[in-house]
Amino acid sequence: MLDDFSLEQNITYKIMINSIKKNKLSHAFIIESNGYSKSLDLAKSFAKYLLCPNNYSNNKKCDNCHQCQNIDKNEFIELKIIEPDGQWIKKSQLEELQELFSKKSLIGNKKIYIINHAEKLNLSSSNSILKFLEEPEEGIIAILITESASQLLSTIVSRCQVLSLKNRKKYTNLSTIEKIAHHLLDNEGDINDYINNEENTEKFKKVIEFIEYYEKNKLNTLIYINNLWLNYFKEREELSNSFEILLLFYKDVLNIKLNRNVEIFNDYLENINNISKSNTLDELSSKINVIINLKEKIKFNANSNLLMDKLVIGLEGCEEK
Repeated sequence: MLDDFSLEQNITYKIMINSIKKNKLSHAFIIESNGYSKSLDLAKSFAKYLLCPNNYSNNKKCDNCHQCQNIDKNEFIELKIIEPDGQWIKKSQLEELQELFSKKSLIGNKKIYIINHAEKLNLSSSNSILKFLEEPEEGIIAILITESASQLLSTIVSRCQVLSLKNRKKYTNLSTIEKIAHHLLDNEGDINDYINNEENTEKFKKVIEFIEYYEKNKLNTLIYINNLWLNYFKEREELSNSFEILLLFYKDVLNIKLNRNVEIFNDYLENINNISKSNTLDELSSKINVIINLKEKIKFNANSNLLMDKLVIGLEGCEEK
């Protein structure tokens, strides 16, 4: 239960406990996983704590009651967990949720829904959940789990309390491609499949090649954008992953600029150092913001050609104001 996370995620744990003790419970939370693999387990434990009539946070007091057993089996009617249906979380899933939660509670006075991988909300489902958050009904609590709050619409983030988890993954002995796999995925099987797929390695190298070419040639990159990018990244998911790799790379460049340790790209220290020297702190911050903003548009069927034009122009600080 929730007490299991009291050491690993002590800050978030205290916030969750105090939200009840001090009667300051938000109607909506965003849990930023930051690569923490047990974020869904933590969210379910928080839900147990909120739904428990005595607000027990450990099994010794709770004695593993029938209600908690049903929650563990995803059979508790007042708790709904939504996962992506295919590549995205769909509007129909949220309409079903709203219909279910429009009915009177059968047990207790709270209903909770957890949206796992909330960054998979597309435009229509984002608007649906936003309406749900804008007009919160008493006793309904939302928990959205995502790698980073920056991956969600700012209008959604502004209506939630953000809880940022500490990453307990040990990347020390991993190669860059292994670190990328752990960052993009949280299932061990999927991680291993990603690492062992040569196509993923090639696509990763293409992202690095694109960065190196752009940093040397700037706006002239637009002339060769097909050979540098568009011929390799066509599907929305691989386009999204490639932008995430872009983002991670420039964050590591920023880490070097700030005299911090590189987190992911230890195998590319020379490249990172060179790019760090040729960019100011403001330029790196601007480039990171451009990538974040354009990555958001990938969810909404952005045209790849136009997206890459905007990326190169935006990285040069020439984006429309």
